Amino acid sequence: MVLGMAGLFLMRWRLNVLSMGDREARTLGIDAGKNKAAVIGFATLATAGAVCVSGVVGWVGLIVPHIGRMLIGSDNKWLVPFSISFGACFVLLVDTICRSVTGTEIPLGIITALIGSPIFIYLLKKTKGKSW
Repeated sequence: MVLGMAGLFLMRWRLNVLSMGDREARTLGIDAGKNKAAVIGFATLATAGAVCVSGVVGWVGLIVPHIGRMLIGSDNKWLVPFSISFGACFVLLVDTICRSVTGTEIPLGIITALIGSPIFIYLLKKTKGKSW
């Protein structure tokens, strides 16, 4: 998991270039195919590590980056570290709620779905298919 997060952190400026398109990336001297493969590989490592440690917790990967874009913009130089930090805080908050609500522990996926679904619907209605 750490290897995947470190790789994404180191490639965050390249994500900005890749978001402009393949032609612009080539113009700036970046091999888009290799960099896309590296980003996918690092994201897969980070996701696989997180799932191995904590199990399947839905909605975090959908909601946290979108909230981050709304709060700090789409510059990956700041968005990647913010998403990592905000995602960890979000999961800690949800875990605290799950352990505190009843005498038995509620699965995290239930609370993240109850929080994430309305937020995701709001985001879909707000953007109406447009980018940020």
